[in-house]
Amino acid sequence: MALPIRIDIVSDVVCPWCYIGKRRLESALQTLGEEVKAEIVYHPYELDPSVPKQGISFSEHMEKKFGPGRSESMFQRVEQVANEVGLDFDFSQLPKAISTFDLHRLLTVAYERGNQAETKEALLKAYFVDRIDLTQEAVLLQVLESAGWDKKEALEILKSDIARDSVEQEMDYFRQLGVTGVPFFILNNKYALSGAQPSETFVNALRQVIEESKPQVIAQADSCDLGSGEC
Repeated sequence: MALPIRIDIVSDVVCPWCYIGKRRLESALQTLGEEVKAEIVYHPYELDPSVPKQGISFSEHMEKKFGPGRSESMFQRVEQVANEVGLDFDFSQLPKAISTFDLHRLLTVAYERGNQAETKEALLKAYFVDRIDLTQEAVLLQVLESAGWDKKEALEILKSDIARDSVEQEMDYFRQLGVTGVPFFILNNKYALSGAQPSETFVNALRQVIEESKPQVIAQADSCDLGSGEC
C-alpha cells in the first residue's frame, strides 16, 4: 500500500533550478512507484520583485544583475544540467525577465480548483522551453487554457486582486521560516531539502519518511499470529 506523503515546494516560475528540481523529484517518485502516493503543493516565491509588470529585456536584466559576460557562462551550466533531465533551455532566446506575482495568484487559485500541478508545468514549459512572452495577456490565457482553465475565469482573476493577500502572506511565512532560495522542498512538514537535489537524494529522503512512518513495537505480549493461524 502506497504511503501518502505531502510535499510542499516553495518555488518561482522563472527559477530554472525549480524546473530542474521538479523533474528530479518526478524521477524519484517514478523510482519509488507504488511505495509512495505524493500530494504536491506549490507555494509562491518571487526571485526578483523589482521586475515591472510589463517585463524587461532578459539579456539586459541579467547583465545588469550579474555583470557583463558573467550570466552567459553561468547559464551554460544550467542549460547542460537541464538537458540531462530532458529540458531544452536556451537563455539567449528568452524574450523577457517577467514579474511572477500574478502567476502566483493564479497558482494559488489553481490549488483550490484542483489543477495546480498542470498550471505549474504549463507556466514553466511556456517560459523556459517554449520561450514565449507571458506578459502578453492573450498568450498567457492560451497557456492557462492548456492547463484546464477557462479563459474568462483566468482573465477575471488577472484583472482582480483575488489571492493577493494569500500570496503575500505565504511569501512572508516562508521568509520567516528562513527560506532564502528556491526550490525548497518540505516532506510531511518535517524534513526539508534545499535546492535541485539529485533524484537519488529525493529517493533516500522519501524512503526515510516511509521507514519512520512504520509503527515501532515497544512491547510485546500474547497475541494471535496471522501467519501461523495460532493464538
